[in-house]
Amino acid sequence: MKRHEALVQLSRDHHFGLLLCWKLKEGLKKDISVERMSKYIVLFYEQNLKPHFAEEEETIFLILGNSHPLIEEAISQHRELEKMISDGFETPEQIQIFRDLLELHIRTEERQIFPEIEKTATEEELQNLLKQNYPELKEPEYEDLFWK
Repeated sequence: MKRHEALVQLSRDHHFGLLLCWKLKEGLKKDISVERMSKYIVLFYEQNLKPHFAEEEETIFLILGNSHPLIEEAISQHRELEKMISDGFETPEQIQIFRDLLELHIRTEERQIFPEIEKTATEEELQNLLKQNYPELKEPEYEDLFWK
């Protein structure tokens, strides 16, 4: 999908989120312990998802406004994912629910929210987004490659 330059980095960040979903799917298929997967989820959340959610809420979501139905839902999903992290994971089913919600969330942003922002935003708003200096997300360093 061709993205406006102002949204390209966030789309790239989504790639890492989808990669997390794939890793969890593989871990669940291999019956990896919840504890092992949970450690990675928490690390990934702290290093990637938490700053990514903040960036979205502080910048691009403001273009449509927090009362826009898609943005309300996205913020609600951010909070739900955050709560799952803070509550912790005790069962494979909880990890599956987290994984499914994260994948749904990313796909909704890519297929619905980003196109709506590109359609709605003024050129000035998009240029202002380009001036933001948020760090590029990357794969966390982690030794337990449970998904392999």
